[in-house]
Amino acid sequence: MKLYLFLLFTVQMLFISGSLFSGSPRPSVSKEPAWISKKNIDYNKTTLDKDATDGYIDISFEVQVSLADQSEYFRSSKKIISQAGVQNGSEISVSFDPSHEQLIFHTIRIIRNGETINKLRLSDIKTVHQEDELAAFIYNGSLNAVLILEDVRQGDIIEYSYTRKGFNPIFKNKYTREFGMEFSFPLYEIYYKLIVPGGRKMNIKNLNQTLQPVITSVNDQQIFEWQKKDIAPFPMQDYAPSWYDPYAKILVSEYNSWKEVNDWAMELFPAKKTLSAGLQKKIKEIEKAYIRDDERTKAALRFVQDDIRYMGFEMGENSHRPADPSKVFAQRFGDCKEKSYLLCCMLNAMNIDASPVLINTVSKKNINTLLPSPTDFDHVTVRVKLNNIYYWYDPTIAYQRGGINNLFYPDYQAGLVISDGTSSLTPIVFRNISDQHIKEYFKVPSMVGRGSLTVTTTYRGNDADGARNSIYNSSITELMTNCQKFYAAYYEDIKADSLTYLDNDSTGIFKITEYYTIPNFWKINKGKVKNFSFSSFIINSILRRPKEKDRKMPFGLLFPAKYREEIIVDLPDDWKVTESEDHLKNKCYSYNSKFYGIFNHVHLETDYENYKDHSTIDESPAYFKDLGEYDDIGSFELTSGTDDRNNSSGKNILYAIIFIGAVIASIVWRIRRK
Repeated sequence: MKLYLFLLFTVQMLFISGSLFSGSPRPSVSKEPAWISKKNIDYNKTTLDKDATDGYIDISFEVQVSLADQSEYFRSSKKIISQAGVQNGSEISVSFDPSHEQLIFHTIRIIRNGETINKLRLSDIKTVHQEDELAAFIYNGSLNAVLILEDVRQGDIIEYSYTRKGFNPIFKNKYTREFGMEFSFPLYEIYYKLIVPGGRKMNIKNLNQTLQPVITSVNDQQIFEWQKKDIAPFPMQDYAPSWYDPYAKILVSEYNSWKEVNDWAMELFPAKKTLSAGLQKKIKEIEKAYIRDDERTKAALRFVQDDIRYMGFEMGENSHRPADPSKVFAQRFGDCKEKSYLLCCMLNAMNIDASPVLINTVSKKNINTLLPSPTDFDHVTVRVKLNNIYYWYDPTIAYQRGGINNLFYPDYQAGLVISDGTSSLTPIVFRNISDQHIKEYFKVPSMVGRGSLTVTTTYRGNDADGARNSIYNSSITELMTNCQKFYAAYYEDIKADSLTYLDNDSTGIFKITEYYTIPNFWKINKGKVKNFSFSSFIINSILRRPKEKDRKMPFGLLFPAKYREEIIVDLPDDWKVTESEDHLKNKCYSYNSKFYGIFNHVHLETDYENYKDHSTIDESPAYFKDLGEYDDIGSFELTSGTDDRNNSSGKNILYAIIFIGAVIASIVWRIRRK
């Protein structure tokens, strides 16, 4: 079946590619455009070479833009400083969208010992499909012009320049761009130039820097220039939140307000749309089957989520313009903007107020720091009004179950609601309805041989959506294998026996039960002492432990995260334990643990919750301190001697050592007394 789908998709790709352009689009060669400024480059600098990675150093990077010519000129120079650089830096790859762009090469050359070697031969440049997002079912039609350079040596300077001519017509001749001024790698020089025709206003904003442009006027055109030298690398620390962007950059945009962006988007998502007979029939079926608006909303949402598969063809204008909802309904696939627009059209046809919402899944509410622009967004969702209450839904999340009040909506934080009167971003309050309740039950029939483990996990909200998606997109065998690998990190000979699940359609609760056999339950230590160790396995797995604790950036936490984990060890005899209770709490998270025994049952109950998606620089030391303390208190071990298995239990290995020492001391005392 998968092979059939792959072949079908390949045929679709070929058909669509052929319909967009005839033959195989190829780059061309010409002289550099007359409107650029030719910059001299110092190839002899070495001060930043020590910070270079991959064996080469970036010397210079230029971007020059002519709005009148609808062209962007690029020039790049790099120096190979080691043999690793020969391997990593000898390929030139330039992407372009053939639906609206022409790629024109001007120079490709190697500078060796002061001499220039021309490497620009069009016949050597291969054009290949890029499709980096194909794994996410997005086909954007981009091509890559690739040249593998021959005879590259240590010490060579590789330099090339090209122009991408043609802007995406979806933006109606309004320009917007981001110019990076700081990177994770070193760069000796960067230069940007923007030529704006008279009568056009360009908004400019600095982020994390104060560098101002040099502004000149030539022939009724304004020219903005930025230049920066000796740019040291600025690496990101591990686990920084997605919305945290400390890099210096320059934003330019011809959009003056979020209202302008909204008005642009309203033309792409018209509220009133003529629908096909087939789509109208589907809407009538939902209206007939359900009386209340909330039931109709849930039925329409579920249809779009589950019956319209996720697939997008985003070439040219289709990068932002959704396909006609009747077409999406007929072909049964669409990307986020098309699924969301289809849902809005269906609900509006039932007189239910629904609007598309533009979202930035990375920057989230920090989109407020950007200049208004359509390119600020990478996702589309839906806002629905029912009984004067707003609800937020994401039609790209498949297999959601439950009522309209308990459907999970990600923590997007802010969005641009496409509707009449919208003039600003709308804050989106997050409701955490997600949690996991894990119950791990160990059954130990005797002090020798095998034992068993039964794991029952109850999922709600986003956790239920994820578990349900895993079940529906994987085989039971594959899931069992993955589950076994998880517990095998603790018990190397554990074997997954079976897996079952229950899906409650009305509540959205999803439950999975896993069954395992542990052939050798007890670990024998020196032939006399038997050990069995355990901890809060699931909670342990979601705690993030940074490599860099000296934080200069926020530390990202898994969010939402709310877990309750219960472990019961059912032993063959009564068992004494040293009971304990621990509580950790700070501004970022809470952790509570209780360890106790009841006759032959040993219990560990743990709950953990993150309150937000990050710890600040000031909060991180306390968080890391608690994390270190958790590592000390979070593991337990049951220990028994060969002949006295009812009187020993301990928390971590220390209790085992104390017990063994006590037994030995007692024996010695009795012998000496006699």
